[in-house]
Amino acid sequence: MTAPSVQPLRLSRVPEPRVFFAWPIVVLLLLQRVPAAQAGEQLQLEVFINDVPTKLIGSFVAVDGQRLGARRQELEDIGVNPGKDTAATDIIALDEIAGLSYRYDVPQQRLLITIPDSLRATQVYRATTRPEAPTAVEAGYGAVLNYNLFAASSGDFNRSAFAFNGVSATFDARAFSPFGTLSQSAIVRSSPAGPAGASGQGGVLRLDTTFAYSDPQTLISYRAGDAITGGLAWTRPVRLGGFQTQRNFGLRADLITLPLASVSGSAAVPSTVDVYINNLKTYSQDLNTGPYQITNIPVITGGGEARIVLRDAAGHETQTTSPFYVSQSLLAPGLFDFSFEAGLPRINYGTTLDAYVGKPVASGSWRQGVFDWLTLEGHAEAGGGLLNGGAGAVLRTGGFGVASFALAASHFGGSTGLQPYASYEARIGPVTFNASSQMTFGNYNDLASVTARFQASGLKQSPSIFEVLRYDIPLAGAPALSPLFIDAKPPKMLNRISIGAPLSFDSGSLSASYIDLRAASGDRSKILTASYSRPLPFGAYVSATAFTDLGAKRNTGFFVGLSVPIGGSATASTSVSTGKDGTSVIEDVTKPLGLEPGSVGWRVTGSQGKPAVQSAAASYRSPYGWAEATIGHANHGATATAQVDGAIATMGTGVFLTSRIDDSFAVVEAGVPNVGVLYENRPIGVTDSNGRLLVPGLRSYQKNKIAIDTRNLPIDADVATTQDVIAPADRAGVRVDFGVRTKVEAAILVLSTADGKPVPAGSHGEIEGKQEFVVGYDGRAYVKGLAPENSIVVTTERGTCRASFTYMAKPNEQVVLPITCR
Repeated sequence: MTAPSVQPLRLSRVPEPRVFFAWPIVVLLLLQRVPAAQAGEQLQLEVFINDVPTKLIGSFVAVDGQRLGARRQELEDIGVNPGKDTAATDIIALDEIAGLSYRYDVPQQRLLITIPDSLRATQVYRATTRPEAPTAVEAGYGAVLNYNLFAASSGDFNRSAFAFNGVSATFDARAFSPFGTLSQSAIVRSSPAGPAGASGQGGVLRLDTTFAYSDPQTLISYRAGDAITGGLAWTRPVRLGGFQTQRNFGLRADLITLPLASVSGSAAVPSTVDVYINNLKTYSQDLNTGPYQITNIPVITGGGEARIVLRDAAGHETQTTSPFYVSQSLLAPGLFDFSFEAGLPRINYGTTLDAYVGKPVASGSWRQGVFDWLTLEGHAEAGGGLLNGGAGAVLRTGGFGVASFALAASHFGGSTGLQPYASYEARIGPVTFNASSQMTFGNYNDLASVTARFQASGLKQSPSIFEVLRYDIPLAGAPALSPLFIDAKPPKMLNRISIGAPLSFDSGSLSASYIDLRAASGDRSKILTASYSRPLPFGAYVSATAFTDLGAKRNTGFFVGLSVPIGGSATASTSVSTGKDGTSVIEDVTKPLGLEPGSVGWRVTGSQGKPAVQSAAASYRSPYGWAEATIGHANHGATATAQVDGAIATMGTGVFLTSRIDDSFAVVEAGVPNVGVLYENRPIGVTDSNGRLLVPGLRSYQKNKIAIDTRNLPIDADVATTQDVIAPADRAGVRVDFGVRTKVEAAILVLSTADGKPVPAGSHGEIEGKQEFVVGYDGRAYVKGLAPENSIVVTTERGTCRASFTYMAKPNEQVVLPITCR
């Protein structure tokens, strides 16, 4: 490839004497310079800008032995803005940049560049570390069954009777593999026969059946079976049975999806910049002279204030403050979020009338991050004669807040409708503010209202599959089912506003909200709420809330609560509330159940009002789950309940009883019993008689560190590794084998020469041509795979020697064999 043509270089000249005999000196100097910068030669030079070291090594090219150039990206990296609209890989001659001069110091291999501030490139620093390379996601083969067993009984003191009311079991089962997870949840109920021989009630209530797979490379999750449609702030989700694909940013825990705060400025001299977020120092960086920008400053969502402190070498400080606002509603530029689904709508979920309607529907939602301050979004849905679509935008309004706007339209049954939506969230100083408004005009419908019409207009029930899965067809004239809700259409108007702020004269905070709702049926509610809360000495806490409904219902009430710690993790609390049903007082003393096996929790509660209730409960957590028993008294009767919660997991050849597993888990294979296992440097348990331990509660798609405590390993054990870092797939299990072996036929050989001196360290040995080893200090060598009869050859600096020896393993004992090599 031909090098780009450049103009002759104007170098800093050596002062030319006005005498004739000086010209040979000039020639010699030029001859010394040319060999150091031949045409096309690549140079790695230390860069100084305005006599200040950049602490960077730049890559330059000598085009014709006289002129230096560099690629555009290289110039920007060292802090020079070439000011030319060229590709990042194009070579730019330094003397073609107007206002730039330089001197090439050949002996020191330095490049001294002089530029004005206008040619300084903005120094960009990232306050958060760049995302690490994701750990390979693992998933084994196995299954998990989460269960919750509940039983209840009641008695009447007047009749001296105590009867069993029934039992129910909630199951959440799943089978997982590297190819995905199949899950099924259900409720099984049973109740005793009623009076006069009436039959009891019971049965199986299916909840969700789903097969799911997630791809960490594309950040996409796929789901077949029961699903809930995705949506936006101005849409309503529905349940359906079918297929769903959606973006899942949760597959990369290190990925920051929202635009973070950034600050910028300019340093007149080399300085240090400190960034404070809400008076908390979060970042510090040494700066060179010139403009700078600090991006991706870690902040919590909401508003705040960034304070930038610039300090030079002499200790002079300049401070600037800037408000910022970070919202989950915004996407970082370039990110695309979506959810698309299609299938049959599901109605009456969680009841005996649960069914799928034979009318296919489809729904889709998407969001696109355009700029730090702008995210576009859209939504569309169709099915059952409905067409609905809308678009919106989320904008950051400077450093104070975020505004959202959207407009949706629908066509159903020959009529159309509109739904505008607007919201604004902001923080100005300590005051937070949120407001939103959603209205409908005309006959606006969405999938939620259309599928409700299927229920109300009548369904022809088809035979069920295994008496669990039923498929119903909408049919005119079929008997209508009672709706589970009064009005399924979007409200005609829903206005909400809330405001909150800490009190400057008090350590408490005050908040208020107002909701104005006009349902599609015409009913209207106008609810005003005000709350106050503050901490008290000794860890106590008090809160108060008052509300009033200014609509047709005309209801007013208040609530006051006080909570006081009484030692350990126990807390005593009391509350008073009043409303249209009267006044009630509740006293409660609670010690919550801890997460560690062996934890005990309890609760004693009493209330005065209508009705008056007293109850007591005790709970216990073991490595296999938790159990709770409750007894209560109200009026003339008593109730008693008991429940057990846990899980059964299987992986490989092992079956484990454990606590509930809602996320991922690992089965640790230590090879020997009673070996301590640590999760994130915290003891989690010991291996069983088979040398295995199930570790629940792992974080899916994130790094989880698991280690073993080697102190309880047998002396003769051989360990391949003592810790491992894994990233399990969602709701899957991973097998972690530490490769502990006890039958390794190993021994420590203490080798000495014929004169009784230890074989020198570093000598190489070999056992019958099968295994090589290195001799350590004092002639010691650890060797594995020994046979009853062995021969070795050891090579030292002085030559080779040989020896033969016998070996016999000793359980749980390190074998040490002294050997003379001749």
